[in-house]
Amino acid sequence: MQRIESHFELTFSEMDIYLISLVQFNAMSVSESARYMNISRQAAHKHVKNLESLNLVELTTSASNRREKIITLTQSGKQFGEQVSHIKNELEMELEEKLGVENYRQVKALFKETW
Repeated sequence: MQRIESHFELTFSEMDIYLISLVQFNAMSVSESARYMNISRQAAHKHVKNLESLNLVELTTSASNRREKIITLTQSGKQFGEQVSHIKNELEMELEEKLGVENYRQVKALFKETW
């Protein structure tokens, strides 16, 4: 998070960054994002509202269920998401360099397992 925050003048929570990453390639409902992030729908909505106030995401009403709100990235949000992805890739490359390729692969595989 420190690396991400050092690139921007704003402070973001881990959940804010997670939410941006979730909707970067596929729009999803607030409820669906809450399930992915393992938080309440109300907490997800709070993060959405914060990102919406920063003009990074926008909420629209679902065509199939008018009670459901869909989160999409704004143009600024897409640019932000690309920058965050670039920072994450840099961090992964640094970690791989420090651990070595095989150790890095093993650690990455461990994190992908169900705990």
